[in-house]
Amino acid sequence: MADRNTRERKLIALMINDLGASSEPDAARIEEEVGVLSDEELDRMLTGRLDLPHPVDEAVMDRALARVKEPEELSERGGFTGAPDMSHNPRPEERES
Repeated sequence: MADRNTRERKLIALMINDLGASSEPDAARIEEEVGVLSDEELDRMLTGRLDLPHPVDEAVMDRALARVKEPEELSERGGFTGAPDMSHNPRPEERES
């Protein structure tokens, strides 16, 4: 079965999609909530969101997880940090005088 990190990322992606979380603070909150789940709770949530029976065969779970698309922020940065996005030039109000 996929490792815990992969299972967490896939559940976060599903939750962001389901809840329509469009801001990084929302996504960071979801990531925090998923991070504190036990392995059993994580697997139960995943099987529920993927409409799979629990317990599920490892190969079935891996195939289902492979179909879950992750937002670019999750896959590129390894998760949301909750920190402001500084990948742009500062706006005038962000510049030091």
